Amino acid sequence: MFYFAFYMICITFARKMKKREMKIKYTLLLIAAAAFAFSACSEKKPSKDIIAKKTVRKAPAAPVKMQDYDHRDAVEWQGKQYTVSISRRADTSLPMITDDTGNKYYDNKITVRVTRPDGTVFFDKTFGKADFSSVISEKYMRKSALLGIVVDHTDDSSLVLAASVGAPDVLSDDYVPLLITLSRMGNISIEKDTRAELEVEE
Repeated sequence: MFYFAFYMICITFARKMKKREMKIKYTLLLIAAAAFAFSACSEKKPSKDIIAKKTVRKAPAAPVKMQDYDHRDAVEWQGKQYTVSISRRADTSLPMITDDTGNKYYDNKITVRVTRPDGTVFFDKTFGKADFSSVISEKYMRKSALLGIVVDHTDDSSLVLAASVGAPDVLSDDYVPLLITLSRMGNISIEKDTRAELEVEE
């Protein structure tokens, strides 16, 4: 009798547990179905419209001007003190220079004035790139600008200026060094400065 009662209790307990598990499974199934329905509704339907991106054309960069400068040197020459004034300006009247990357630059003009101790003008000339065409190839000249002129040195017979023609990009070190020799008579001669090459050979 005891075993029969125990057997009935176990069966009853098992049936209750089974019903409870069925309720839990049914509840979980409902939650999963609801989540799936919500996810399906929230998904954005792909649009059939074709959206073409508008091509934005970059405006061409404005031509670049090198910075203007004015410089003055007091120079001892022929036992007297001369003053050499040098002024660089962009020359918009000259053809623009286009480098290998398509950037455009204005060329320059440089004015050199040498005055005597009494203030009278001994020499006054505005140089352009064309003044150096006799020593620089035409191909190189087309992509180059007149970069600068400075006092180099003096001797008994002449005042020597160093000049450079080269790439107008300030980050470039591509240029041709030149020498402008001014005689005591006020005449000038232009040549390439080969002193650096001779130093390398030595």
